[in-house]
Amino acid sequence: MNDRFFKLPPEKQRRIINAAYKVFSENCYKKAPMSEIADEGGISKALLFHYFRNKKELYMYLWTNAVETTRKAVREYKTLETDDFFEMLKRSLLSKCSLMREYPYLYSFSLRAYYETIPEIQKSVQENYNDISRASEMTVLEKIDTSKFRKDIDIKTMYTEIFYAIDGYMLKKYRSNRIVPDEIEKEVIALIDFWKKVYTQEM
Repeated sequence: MNDRFFKLPPEKQRRIINAAYKVFSENCYKKAPMSEIADEGGISKALLFHYFRNKKELYMYLWTNAVETTRKAVREYKTLETDDFFEMLKRSLLSKCSLMREYPYLYSFSLRAYYETIPEIQKSVQENYNDISRASEMTVLEKIDTSKFRKDIDIKTMYTEIFYAIDGYMLKKYRSNRIVPDEIEKEVIALIDFWKKVYTQEM
């Protein structure tokens, strides 16, 4: 990757990144044309290849950028600065929805990237994602105050169930082309409030 990309004005970088997220979210890796990314980003194809040597390099940069940008947003929303599990969920949701507004296709790209079947892409993305998920689960389970939960609840099972529910919800939104941050915020916050009533002693 050419360091000159990072010397571009932030707005131009964002435009190119958003263009790439858009094209890769709408096409599988093999069928995503670099020429379309260049056109969408307002630069020439030659210049795009000047910044990124090939399609794989651009794709993996986008994945890494999605991970790092998400981590930054999670920190900015102080997601882990509470021991209330359901407050964590809300802060995490708000941080991710804020990213969807700045990078409208980031989440769609991330979902498609996880299910990409090209071996050289699939292995790197899924291994990285699984490492992140395990680390995140460990951090959350160590951090939360479990005293408010019902005594018959297995916390790890609850975490897994909620994680898969939100993942399934977002996959459904993606497949129906309904990645609308305001709508997602409203619907998922309602789910979080419901889970809090079900799993805690605050009846």
